[in-house]
Amino acid sequence: MPGCEQGCESVFSVALPGGTRLEGLQAGTSAYLAYWDGAALRDSTQVQGTDGFPYSQVKGALCLADRCTVSFGYGAHAGAVAAVRLGSKITVTGKAEGVAADVRDLNGDNEPDAVVRQSTYEPDFATGPQYWETYLGHDGHLVLTGCTPPGADEPAKASVNGCPDMA
Repeated sequence: MPGCEQGCESVFSVALPGGTRLEGLQAGTSAYLAYWDGAALRDSTQVQGTDGFPYSQVKGALCLADRCTVSFGYGAHAGAVAAVRLGSKITVTGKAEGVAADVRDLNGDNEPDAVVRQSTYEPDFATGPQYWETYLGHDGHLVLTGCTPPGADEPAKASVNGCPDMA
């Protein structure tokens, strides 16, 4: 697989319908997604952040048929989630970035959802209270549903509360 010539660590491998699978691979500070059809590589990619650089650490994935939400780490203190659609290739259909990120099913519909931790930046990033944004997967996209109050634990269900930056 391109990028893994010197070897890659498999972080996760999710079996999908029809004998396909999505694999998260790590090679040093490079993170890759590989989409396999049996033993044949259908596509591979590095997901890029809003800064134009690829995410440096792949962490996990939750999938439903041809849709997955994948969590990443990057930089010193940042996390991201990316929604991807799997067909003839891997297509990124949405992203969310913050202090930390994770994938899960927040509403019991088996769609891959996500949570992303953010800072209020009041008075600054390091000392500002942090809150969680919740995203529900809808037809392969991430839809922001709301936020937890600042200081709340990582949510197990989707929030419908307003977000500090949604005033």
